[in-house]
Amino acid sequence: MKRSGNSCRNAPGKALIGLLYSIFFLVIVFACGCVYAGKVCSDIPKQIYVVCNQETTLDLNVPVTGNAGSEVDFSKPVTFRGDTVGDYELKLKLFGMITLPSVNVSVVDQQYLYPGGFPVGLYLKTNGVYVVELGEIKDAQNNVVNPCNGILEPGDYITAVDGNEISYKTELNKYIQKKCTESIQLTVVRNGKTIETEVTPVFTSDGDYKIGVWVKDDAQGIGTVTYIDENNEFGALGHGISDAQTGNTLDIQSGELYKTKIISIVKGTDGTPGEFIGTIDYRVSNKLGDIADNSRCGIFGSLSFDVVQSYGLEPMAVGFSHDVHKGKAYIRMYTEGEFKDYEVKITDLSYNSDKNITFKVTSKELLELTNGVVQGMSGCPLIQDGNIVGAVTHVFVDDPTNGYGIFIENMLQQ
Repeated sequence: MKRSGNSCRNAPGKALIGLLYSIFFLVIVFACGCVYAGKVCSDIPKQIYVVCNQETTLDLNVPVTGNAGSEVDFSKPVTFRGDTVGDYELKLKLFGMITLPSVNVSVVDQQYLYPGGFPVGLYLKTNGVYVVELGEIKDAQNNVVNPCNGILEPGDYITAVDGNEISYKTELNKYIQKKCTESIQLTVVRNGKTIETEVTPVFTSDGDYKIGVWVKDDAQGIGTVTYIDENNEFGALGHGISDAQTGNTLDIQSGELYKTKIISIVKGTDGTPGEFIGTIDYRVSNKLGDIADNSRCGIFGSLSFDVVQSYGLEPMAVGFSHDVHKGKAYIRMYTEGEFKDYEVKITDLSYNSDKNITFKVTSKELLELTNGVVQGMSGCPLIQDGNIVGAVTHVFVDDPTNGYGIFIENMLQQ
């Protein structure tokens, strides 16, 4: 009887353990399914462009079907053709069952750009006064204080003081000295939202008034123009200009492009990126154009100087992301008074990140000149099969012979 009783009491426990194993198994299957679905999504372009009256073939080799009036099977090469400019939604399913995010198919006219590759000097004015860092200061009694702790944050833009708009850090300091130890009202833009706050300046051991912030109101540098369109508008860099300390892409009020002269090249080494060393003369006569936008895909604006004619640039067809493939490509760069195309090998592609193209420099001439990719080359056009397909953006810090690029279509969408 005792044995029989023990057996009955253990039965529910075994059932519970079995249920837990089943749940665990289902969770593992679900997690693996999510990971696989994510991997499949990363292999599918978010946007597909079809040039009007031309065939576009995609060979994605993924177990996905699409439907835009008729069904297509992406496990095999799929050919698109459109005779009317417009946009179409392509609904996707994994294994014909699991719904994936839809893809937009755009039928467009063939677009041409003038590939750049020449260096320029950059000046950007921030939209307000940018807060880089908060810090401790010593008051007149040598007490360590931090007046802005919990009030301001790195990445804030101070746009007004006591209701008066400001654009420069000198204006901010002027208000601080004027108010002495009276509180001042700050209008701050944080993550795109405007807030009102206040801070009280502190009389310091240096004999002036401070609020314990390090700020900036502009940024400068050297980069490369990627392309110019038929309207004399340009795209450059392939990535935004960011603050070095916070890593944030700067929100700008305005900016300018200037002529620059590269005087030397510091070669990259493992662990230390190289760079172009140049001079920028900010005289009005050296101005090339205006910067209107600083985004994660580059800087954009219009030229006031006929760069196309000056450099003798020739138009080139745009190659879209699905046209890009692994293998031979070229970096175009202006060196020694002329444009040169240096061979690279595209080793990987990603449709769902800012680093769309991974490549390795194979040109012996470029390796001799720079040892690979260096700072200042950001924006150099990437050319494949006679099309402009992207721009250089980053270098591998631990291996300067390898770099990243962005699809040209992502720059054009800005």
